[in-house]
Amino acid sequence: MSKLLKQIAVGSAVFGLATVVGTTVSQADGKDTKNLKTIKVGINSPSKTDNGVWKRVKANGKKNGIDIKLVTFTDFNQPNQALQDGQIDANAFQHYAFLKDWNQHHHADLQAVGQTVSGPGRLYSDKHKSIKDIPDGGTIAIANDPTNEARALFLLQSAGLIKLKSGIENPTAKDVVSSPKHLKIKELAADQTLASLKSVDAAVISATFVEAAGRNPESAIYVWNVDNKHTHQYINIIASSKAKENKWYTKALVKSYQADNVANYINKTSHGTEVPAWKGAPQPKLKTAEQK
Repeated sequence: MSKLLKQIAVGSAVFGLATVVGTTVSQADGKDTKNLKTIKVGINSPSKTDNGVWKRVKANGKKNGIDIKLVTFTDFNQPNQALQDGQIDANAFQHYAFLKDWNQHHHADLQAVGQTVSGPGRLYSDKHKSIKDIPDGGTIAIANDPTNEARALFLLQSAGLIKLKSGIENPTAKDVVSSPKHLKIKELAADQTLASLKSVDAAVISATFVEAAGRNPESAIYVWNVDNKHTHQYINIIASSKAKENKWYTKALVKSYQADNVANYINKTSHGTEVPAWKGAPQPKLKTAEQK
C-alpha cells in the first residue's frame, strides 16, 4: 500500500459512528491459556511502532483468552472486504470516517467496536516560528485528497487562520469563507506537502511523511487539539462484522488493545504523532516549537 493511502486511512495518518464497546470478557473457557481462541486481525503494512504495539496487544490477548494472528494487507479496501467475507475476525487500520464511507459504497454494515489512536494535526513551517508570524497574503499548503484536505482545513480554522462554511462535514478549499490574514490555500498531493515548505509559509503535513523524513514532530508551529469536536470522525478504530461485534473474543481484543502498557508504549515511541484515543488512556504532553 502506498504511503498516501496509508496516511488517508490512519491517521498519520489519520476524525462518530459508534462508541467504545465494553470490554468485560465473560467466557471462562476462553481464558484457559491452554485453549486460546484464535482470532485473525487485519492490519496494513505496519511501521516499527505498530509492530511494537501489536507485540504488546498479542501478549495482553493471551491473558484475556485469545491468540491474535495478524493478517497484513497492502491495499486499502482489502481489510474491510476480508472482514465482510468472514476471512478475518476484525481489523484495525481505519478511522470512523473511512469506515462510514466504505459501508455506504459497499452496502455493508461493519461495526466500530473500539477506539485505538488519533493523530493530532500539525502545521509546519521553515520560515516562521509561530502562526502569528505568518504574513498577510501568505500561502499554506494542504493535501488535496478528500479526507486529509478536510482535516487540514479544520486545523487551520482551529488555529484562527481561516473560517469555513458552517455545517459541512468534509470541507474543501472552496468552503473557506474568510481569512484574517487573506491566506492562499495551495492544494498538493499529500506526499508533496513536506517538500513545499521551501516555497510556502506553512504546510499541514501528515505524520507519515514527517516520520519518513526524520523530522521532529515537535518542530510544528501548531498542533490541533485531538479533543476538538471535528476530530472524532478521524479517530482510528477496531472494526468487526455485525455478527461478531458482541462476541466475547471481540471484546477481549478491544480490552487487549486498550491497556495502559499499550498506551504508554505509544506515548513513548510515537513522539506525539499518534495519541491513545480510548477513554481513560494515559496521554502524552504535546509540544510545539513555539511552546519550546
